[in-house]
Amino acid sequence: MLNSRLNEPAMVDLVRPDDGRLESFWVALFIFSVLLLGGLGILARQEPALVADPSASLNQPQRQLLLELSITAEEIEFAGGVEGIELPVFFGQKLPAWQEVSSRCFLLRQPNSSAAFVLQMQTEHLKTNHPAIFFTPELAAIPNSCNQLDTWLRMDNHP
Repeated sequence: MLNSRLNEPAMVDLVRPDDGRLESFWVALFIFSVLLLGGLGILARQEPALVADPSASLNQPQRQLLLELSITAEEIEFAGGVEGIELPVFFGQKLPAWQEVSSRCFLLRQPNSSAAFVLQMQTEHLKTNHPAIFFTPELAAIPNSCNQLDTWLRMDNHP
């Protein structure tokens, strides 16, 4: 019986040294995944970037006119609409400066420039009861209605 064991190939167990290479890989992978998830969590919790103030691109006379237009829009809203109210003449404007684009939609061109404002009173298109003020630095063509103001900057505080 002793002879039969000697003829059999010996079973050899391969024992690797305990150098920590395998553990180092898993620890590094775990640390990387924790850092990645933490970074994604921080990105997900950040507040969305605020839209830049559209009035920042206006010069001083245009900012003054925007302020006056905002006050006028609030007064017209308080009075209950434009019926029976004369649209105001602002400083630096000619008397017939207002142009009615469509019903409850008024265009105010800027003197000595191609910029223009539009004062749009409450409509179903706006889905709000507040007047809206729009601005364009380059008035290429007079819009036929206030529904064509998609490329204009909305300057009032209401969404």
